[in-house]
Amino acid sequence: MPPYAPTPESNKYKKQQEKLMRPRVINGKPTFIKFLPQDDLVALHPVYLTDPNDFTPRRQRNGDMLEWGIIERDEAVELNMMQTIELRRQQDSRMAKCMYHGSLVPEVQFINALMERKKAKIAAARDPQREASDYVLTVRLRNRLSDTERASCTSAVMWRRIKVSGATKLSVFQDKILAPALGWTRNYHGYLFVDDSDGTQYGADGGSHIDLMHLKDNGRTYLDDHEFTLAEILPQPDTNKPGFHYIYDLGDYWLHDIYVESILPVSESDGKVVLLAGGGACPREDGQGCHNWIKYIASLTPAKHAEIARSMNYCDDPEVRRLGSQWRFDPHTFDLAAARTRIATALASPASVPSGPKKTSIGMTNPFTHPGGDSAPKGTHRTVIPSGIGFNPFGKNSALHGAFQTEVVRDRRDTRASALCAHCGKPIAKPKMCSACRKVYYCDQDCQKTHWKEHKRQCVG
Repeated sequence: MPPYAPTPESNKYKKQQEKLMRPRVINGKPTFIKFLPQDDLVALHPVYLTDPNDFTPRRQRNGDMLEWGIIERDEAVELNMMQTIELRRQQDSRMAKCMYHGSLVPEVQFINALMERKKAKIAAARDPQREASDYVLTVRLRNRLSDTERASCTSAVMWRRIKVSGATKLSVFQDKILAPALGWTRNYHGYLFVDDSDGTQYGADGGSHIDLMHLKDNGRTYLDDHEFTLAEILPQPDTNKPGFHYIYDLGDYWLHDIYVESILPVSESDGKVVLLAGGGACPREDGQGCHNWIKYIASLTPAKHAEIARSMNYCDDPEVRRLGSQWRFDPHTFDLAAARTRIATALASPASVPSGPKKTSIGMTNPFTHPGGDSAPKGTHRTVIPSGIGFNPFGKNSALHGAFQTEVVRDRRDTRASALCAHCGKPIAKPKMCSACRKVYYCDQDCQKTHWKEHKRQCVG
């Protein structure tokens, strides 16, 4: 579910609303959704007045199945400015009359029912053999949202081919494997996985990424991706059609297609993570999405190279630091060794804390050192890095220079349910931890011995 921290006041408000809410009778039939008395249903999509148990998801005009298959606005159809303003005016008009408690929003009530239906379907189809198998996946960044020619990787701006165990949790796959393989920054922007068969969405439980403000335009709510493994949600192999989608940064909307190339037999599966191949450089963070990125890289100027070098996912790159102002971005280049190193680093580190993502605070005074500042949950700590050292989106000569980059970082080891071997990335039901620092897991002694050369620098035992 989307991030929400209940308080005694909000719980009281929710109970007051629940007492007032009632179904509406339309054509002699009560609606599944309950409404507040003063809500006149202006701008509410007709699908929300139906029974979710009878709902059939629909595809967008370009064939995509996104946002639970509820087409409130087809992204493949561009609206002019006046049409967009009118759509927002209608939506805001209804919300201004009835400000529902988060979980009681009519659209969320409907999707909650779809989520329960999906969870029951997944539970009924669970197969231990699939979890014991390795999956070969190809992930391709969509050039345009309306791009329907999706089978070829060679025409993509960026693509990666990855072997991963079906027992890997979806949340761990995103954080420690997929984002590093692609080149995106861990725990910086929000994300969604989308099942292409019915539009089901999966995301980070408790996430507070700033771009989640756009969630109402991306399906409104989602299943907790930490509850499901890849084997439970990925379809059968099909190299001609993506079985899943990965949306990174709900504001900029980087849309990736995920193809299941093959599912290896259990006898041929070792559970280890392997980045097999790839092509194309990752776009810069905050690059305003696929369509704008294609235009941006069509003509790369020295100023653009410098802007990319300052971005969150390139500012700490060894080559950027080594070459400085002489560094040049090549959108067609892919460094396989560097991508494998990013994955190895992520595997050997604690899982990200979605409730405390990387963010920048503007101003010369650090708000996180003051009473009442943003606190970190138990078992974590908040890092504070001056912008002159880390990422600074404004540039050193900007009047807004003086920002602080912060993130909540986990102090404790990962839970056993999400444990991956720190060396090979294999999911392990009974993980063995490092006896010195007790913060990383290994699948066997061979992996621990092999990884010791790298791990001893971080081991605090």
